[in-house]
Amino acid sequence: MNGNQDASQPPTASNPINGGANAGNPTADDAAAPDDDGEFDPREAAALLAKTQRQAERQFGLHPPVLRLIASVLILAGYGAVWLSVRHQHPYQGPTGAAIAEIYGAVLIVAVMSATVLKRATSGISGRSRRQRGALSAAFATAWIGVAAFQGALLHDGASHGIVYGVFPAAGQPLVIGSALAGMAAAQEDWRTLSIAIAVVALGTGASFAGPVGAWGVMAVGGGAIGIATAVFQVWERHTEPRQV
Repeated sequence: MNGNQDASQPPTASNPINGGANAGNPTADDAAAPDDDGEFDPREAAALLAKTQRQAERQFGLHPPVLRLIASVLILAGYGAVWLSVRHQHPYQGPTGAAIAEIYGAVLIVAVMSATVLKRATSGISGRSRRQRGALSAAFATAWIGVAAFQGALLHDGASHGIVYGVFPAAGQPLVIGSALAGMAAAQEDWRTLSIAIAVVALGTGASFAGPVGAWGVMAVGGGAIGIATAVFQVWERHTEPRQV
């Protein structure tokens, strides 16, 4: 009797004995179900969050490796041009007008490219995310303006050209901007950006001991190396991460 009653039941996902379409296969409810004790594993939740963040970054393309490589080359070219213009100065006077134009041109190109990529990647995104990006942009702009104003104060107070036009603009600006970036990344638990920011701060600290001429050279080579290493790591990470089917 019971055997005939079971056989007459229609095949369903919950009745695999009768040949349901999902017989023996986990359903969406099964995949979303917590552990037997009714709690989610915190390690699985953390891994899922990290994977989601990486997928979102690849999808929106906020920091494509090509952009990082271009920025690295421009950093090397800009700082390198300044170093070439001051390497034979005795006493030190500061970068030439052409070298200053080149480094600011490199900064402008990187800023325009980054803004273009960011605008394209975040098109259609509004609300809290857009407000956060606007606030961060304002914070970094304020830090950059503050550094420039402090440089003027150094000149006004009688600091030497080696400090005002050498060590401070070469190493001081990366120190301030890198520290601000590190604080932002730590608050967001963005460990990759935090690592880059710490590397920039360390580079600026080391460059400050190289003198007004050497600081430009150290920043040229070190800044370019950090950017290239970051781009290479990003490409490697994308190729090694398992793809979703």
